[in-house]
Amino acid sequence: MTEPGASVDVEETRRFAAIADEWWDPGGKFAPLHAMNPVRIGWVRDRIADRFGRNPLAPRPLMGLSLLDAGCGGGLVAEPMARLGATVTAIDAEPETVGIARAHAEAAGLRIDYRCAAVDALAGERFDTVLALELVEHVPDLGRFVGTAAALLKPGGLMLFSTLNRTVASLLKAKIGAEYLLRWLPPGTHNFSRFVKPSELARAVHAAGLRPTAVSGISYAPLSGAWSLTRDLSVNYLMAAILPALGLASDYGGHEAGPVERDETPPDGVGKRVDAMKTLLQNHDPRLSSDSSRRAQEDLPQPLYDSLGYYERWLLALKANIVELGILREEEIAERLSRYAAKDMSNT
Repeated sequence: MTEPGASVDVEETRRFAAIADEWWDPGGKFAPLHAMNPVRIGWVRDRIADRFGRNPLAPRPLMGLSLLDAGCGGGLVAEPMARLGATVTAIDAEPETVGIARAHAEAAGLRIDYRCAAVDALAGERFDTVLALELVEHVPDLGRFVGTAAALLKPGGLMLFSTLNRTVASLLKAKIGAEYLLRWLPPGTHNFSRFVKPSELARAVHAAGLRPTAVSGISYAPLSGAWSLTRDLSVNYLMAAILPALGLASDYGGHEAGPVERDETPPDGVGKRVDAMKTLLQNHDPRLSSDSSRRAQEDLPQPLYDSLGYYERWLLALKANIVELGILREEEIAERLSRYAAKDMSNT
């Protein structure tokens, strides 16, 4: 446990400890998290799989990856991550909450390293992925928290956030509506002044040495009662950021990379199409430069980088650039690629 004012707000944690026994009741005070969880877990799984070159639909796609769930609560995310194969460390500042999470995992036969701690206490440890879901709106110092959590990432690692935007819409829906009208949450659960605008989170992420790579809204449809990923960031949103792996070799040179080795993959039919795609995209948007693609290639984890050829790295880099610049979302890219693949198959 850290001192008040560092990365833990004692009053905030006590408020959640008072209702800790309801964490695993889907109809209790944490019902909104239970309802949101399938969409949130799917997004987290897909971002991790994409970052580390895994098949998200494999039985245990996160096998061999280390993951920290900061502010884990009762384990609503830690347990699915463990089932997906990750080696999970999960921390929370309240001993009652950690006790409930630990007991539930043990009853389910899951091995999760639960600790009553704040991120400050893990200095020196390193993880492939750090999760901060529904957490940054509860910390007293956003910049300090993000910086401390980012220091726990391995080079090339991934940090994922889920939080609330500070807008009129979120005040009406997430604060007044959820707490006082619908009674989904106990009154006082959220402090609206601590809701975090995406621009504020992005600044904290950049200041911590991370690079944002994806952002998505997550919205509730009152008529159907369903949550879904959307473009609407006005209330709930998700953000992914990576810690660049400095020193990785790049086909464009870079840190101690030496000369360009374009000949490692001769430009066959696929290579020529990739070259044409690069030219078209760079003409369409000058931000899609060779330099931005080089940086995206250097951000690839070393094992994934080594396993790919020249043009495969370029394709991943172009995809990362398109998402980062907000030209298309990852889901839109996947849908279009599937459509074009189906068209190619029909023409063969």
